[in-house]
Amino acid sequence: MRNPEQMRRRVIVSVLALVAFTTAAQAASISVGDGDSFRMDGQRYRLQDIDAPELHQTCKDGAGREWPCGHRARDELRKILTRDAVSCRTVTRDRFGRNVATCSAGGRDVGEVMVRNGWATAYKGRGFSSRYVSAENEARAARRGLWSGAFETPRNWRQGHPRDGEGDILSSDAQDWLRRKTQAVSDWVRSIWSGR
Repeated sequence: MRNPEQMRRRVIVSVLALVAFTTAAQAASISVGDGDSFRMDGQRYRLQDIDAPELHQTCKDGAGREWPCGHRARDELRKILTRDAVSCRTVTRDRFGRNVATCSAGGRDVGEVMVRNGWATAYKGRGFSSRYVSAENEARAARRGLWSGAFETPRNWRQGHPRDGEGDILSSDAQDWLRRKTQAVSDWVRSIWSGR
């Protein structure tokens, strides 16, 4: 029979490994396409009520120099989504089949964080006013993110640059890497339980 103290340690280590692995697995399962859309658990999402620069969109800084604001907005969304557990509430589907959703990460509204930090605008299309207008006004007044210089609204930019694909997806190399890491963690937890 095993020592109770040894069993207790194994249980604690296994629980900690499972928590760490679950968070890492979710982060690895999220693929961000641009500043307002991503894939998670095989589902495509678009954040409701915000509009972020398209991936290849550029903006101008305060001195008039171009910078890749679409890439930066994507990177900022990726940071938010991979830091904490993410949950989404789907409201509808858009014409591309994506879940239009309100999402939270670590208890914070992801759309609001993106708008308040200046990496997206409050969506104001088709006679509809976003709940994020005050967050946008705050970002604009503080000259955060996109508001630090000049930019074309994402909606206007898209009109001049029609959509050519569906954005980033998890590449086959990334999927293989995730499978290998998942198997390694699984083997490690099994070895703890078996006492090897």
